[in-house]
Amino acid sequence: MSQCMEAPTKAQAARSALLDCWRVYSDREIARLIGVSNRTVSKQRQQLETEGLILPRQTSTHSVKASLYEVCTSAIEPAALNDQLYDPIDETDPSFLALVGNIRERGILEPLVVSSDGYILSGHRRHAASCYLELERIPVRIQHDVSYLNDREEFLKLLASYNRQRVKTSPEQFREEIALMSSGSVQRVRNFRRDVAQVNHASCVEVRDRKPRSAIRDKMELRDAIVQVVEAEENNWPLSDRAVHYRLLNVPDLVRNDKTRVPYRNDGASYNDVTDMLTRLRVAGLISYLAIADETRPVCIWDTHKSVGDFVRRESDEFLKGYWRSLLQSQPNWIELLVEKNTVASQLKTVSEKYTIPMTSGRGYSSLPPRKAMIDRFVQSGRENLIVIVISDFDPEGEDIPVSFGASLRDDFGVNPDRLQIIKGALTAEQVQTMNLHAGQFSKTTSSRYKRFVKAHGERCWELESLTVEQLREITESVIREVLDLEAFETEVLREQSDQRILAAKRREMQKVLTENINQE
Repeated sequence: MSQCMEAPTKAQAARSALLDCWRVYSDREIARLIGVSNRTVSKQRQQLETEGLILPRQTSTHSVKASLYEVCTSAIEPAALNDQLYDPIDETDPSFLALVGNIRERGILEPLVVSSDGYILSGHRRHAASCYLELERIPVRIQHDVSYLNDREEFLKLLASYNRQRVKTSPEQFREEIALMSSGSVQRVRNFRRDVAQVNHASCVEVRDRKPRSAIRDKMELRDAIVQVVEAEENNWPLSDRAVHYRLLNVPDLVRNDKTRVPYRNDGASYNDVTDMLTRLRVAGLISYLAIADETRPVCIWDTHKSVGDFVRRESDEFLKGYWRSLLQSQPNWIELLVEKNTVASQLKTVSEKYTIPMTSGRGYSSLPPRKAMIDRFVQSGRENLIVIVISDFDPEGEDIPVSFGASLRDDFGVNPDRLQIIKGALTAEQVQTMNLHAGQFSKTTSSRYKRFVKAHGERCWELESLTVEQLREITESVIREVLDLEAFETEVLREQSDQRILAAKRREMQKVLTENINQE
């Protein structure tokens, strides 16, 4: 009985060791390391080779011809040296996505070439596309006389030779030529990369050491609450710091510090704790960097391409996809959405897009150019009335924005008041009372509109972030639908769907022509 139990245990140990070490050690070495017989290791190797989990060994000592096999995708991998010669694969690149589509439709037509220890000599993009598609098995040709681990110099030269036909950037071409030189290719390439990347500028700033971020110890309750809030809002990422702060106000009995038990309140100290904690949690990997955004600090990234082929592929993929039917063209009135904050505007973009309603982010009191642009759109539309739906805080300024904006359109731009309707969509006094929001914060006494607001509503105020994203979207969409001719709108939606089917057929025809032209070139 004990012998029956012993054999499977040794076999499992041999199997595990082979999966970990087949590239590096021989069967004899593995057997000695784990204390089993050579026969046990050899038997498990044969099984793993059959399953395609490791690469087969050369069956003949005389032939050096590459042998064709089908193996598990996980059995091969790119060599680190590949990154010394070539740029990383960009999975958003049009040519890569075209390759993914081709493999999805036809499979891998040209096997990958790999070394005896399973490192890719030719086919890095095909391997990446296979991983992208989660293919379990792929065809490979094994170059048995080449080993990445045992002879990196020879591997690097073959790597460059196999990839000569690739479309490459100028730096890649330089590195490739260096790799094909005689002795010391690996070090030559590394030195070249280091030398050309050297920067000696008189104004280079020395980065001084700084005190490491302290570990989170006394704010574990706040940490856990933030993580829960962020994860619960995953469908609405990215969030703003302020949005997270207002969600936390609805967490019962939340404290800022576990020891002092200071309550979490709607004040500057609590807000500062959240912004600091969000930074720490992202750096620590406890929440995703994608979860938080700062709409006030835009980044400019230019739409560039590595080659004409990539550009043509991208354009063919996007060809005839930019069609939007004006869903408001049958409406009797012109409708606009005015939002007080950039962060809220990003949350309402999907609603604005759904109804093709122009949306202006006023960032407080809107400046003159956006108002003029709104009036121009209204006049050009030729509609009867201008309806402006305002989404702003429930505070002295937020209540005044709709009034002030409407007065400007009337007085500064001459809009007939009988043809102008300003609607406060959110946040309103009624919504505050019926939606079970937090206790609110005290209005700023320095506001010139403070007394008027307090007289009408009391001292407490609420910001738009007091609502969840779903609540805000639902309220805004409800107001939009109240002012729409819904029958006319739905008719336009059906027409757009019909238009899209026609365009899809045209796009398939044109893509076929463009793809054939690219392949011919």
